[in-house]
Amino acid sequence: MSENPIGIGNANSSSHEGSVLTVLNLSLVTFLVIIGLSMVAPILPTYAESFQVSYTLVGFVVSSFAVMRMLLDLPAGLFSRRFDKKKIMMSGLLLISTSSILAGFAPNYSFLVVARMIEGAGSALYVTTATVFLAQISGEEKRGQWMSLYMGMLLLGAVFGPTFGGIIADTYDIRAPFFAYAMVTGFSLIPTFVLPKLPNSGNGSSLSRNQILHDMREVLTNPSFLLVTFAVFTTFFLRTGVRTTLIPLFAANNLELNSGAIGLVLTIGGITTALTITPMGSISDRIGRKIPLALCLILTAGVTLAIPFSTDLFTLSVAVAVYGAVIGFSGPSAAYVTDVSPEDKLEISMGLYRMISDFGFVVGPLLLGLLADITATPVAGASHSGLIGIVPFVVASIILIVAFFVLLKADDPVKRRNQSKTRSVEAHQ
Repeated sequence: MSENPIGIGNANSSSHEGSVLTVLNLSLVTFLVIIGLSMVAPILPTYAESFQVSYTLVGFVVSSFAVMRMLLDLPAGLFSRRFDKKKIMMSGLLLISTSSILAGFAPNYSFLVVARMIEGAGSALYVTTATVFLAQISGEEKRGQWMSLYMGMLLLGAVFGPTFGGIIADTYDIRAPFFAYAMVTGFSLIPTFVLPKLPNSGNGSSLSRNQILHDMREVLTNPSFLLVTFAVFTTFFLRTGVRTTLIPLFAANNLELNSGAIGLVLTIGGITTALTITPMGSISDRIGRKIPLALCLILTAGVTLAIPFSTDLFTLSVAVAVYGAVIGFSGPSAAYVTDVSPEDKLEISMGLYRMISDFGFVVGPLLLGLLADITATPVAGASHSGLIGIVPFVVASIILIVAFFVLLKADDPVKRRNQSKTRSVEAHQ
């Protein structure tokens, strides 16, 4: 099997390569979805805590979203191979909007978990299909730039969402951000509807069990695909385990910050990520994908250790700002996965990539939430499990360091292709 699938989908993508307007349209929808998702980020752990549950169960509320998304990522990729991608994305958006309303009305913890799982199902349909859509219209030469532009818009949503969510919760109540999320996601149906229709690569036989298993086996026996996807898994682990779970809990319980302040901290991290993520995509088109992603892993490992030493809003904001900036180095990760995916297996590759990555979404909050429970310092009379210690942050850092050394063994087709072009030019001079 080829280890150099940089031309993935060339036979297809050249015939329907998109314009920058199409990329911006798709990015706008993702921006709206993420701004809604980020609205509930500052209040979700506290909202779950209001049902008198432990940090572990708080982590499960975050993970339950990812559990359902992980289970449906691959089916969503398969659906996008055969059916209209726009209809799949719109169905996902409807589920997300509906689930947000249900979460806002949740009468108990179990109901909230179910609502979050429905949201995960909608997210799987939308995000996986949108990723396939983007990869399908991105040309080889601009793949890193366009995918990082998409990721930049995604992170831009993460910039504004937490602040809006915190302000809405402080102005109205802790349930209000869920209803705002439903409205924003519902509005995103409009730009999705006007996206161009892409031809499907699949047919009636392409979804047969034998063909699916054959395609999965081909993708999963590609060493570089596994190595790169594991690295991305750790960034997803960090995103929900540290950013969405530990930081809001640490800010609320250790530093006694309110929802507005927590939203501001997360927004600062989102701003610094947005500042680095898009330029890094263009850079990766020239120097390759491995260097930026490797730097992301090792630098984030160091910054994560600084977070629990924050003593107030200012020091936490500085730590999260640096954290956000180095996270932006992971911008070319989706392009990297596309580069190392076997030819003509784009939908399967993206489905498996999303599934493995979302496993990080599941494990991160559960593992780090459990560690936070076990190592918390009890506070007499407090409604929470106690003050969060350094142990869960150390574990997250160790996992990132392991991923760094794993990634070093991966192939980098873009770097190899550019080196080959350079040698060719030099040979003709």
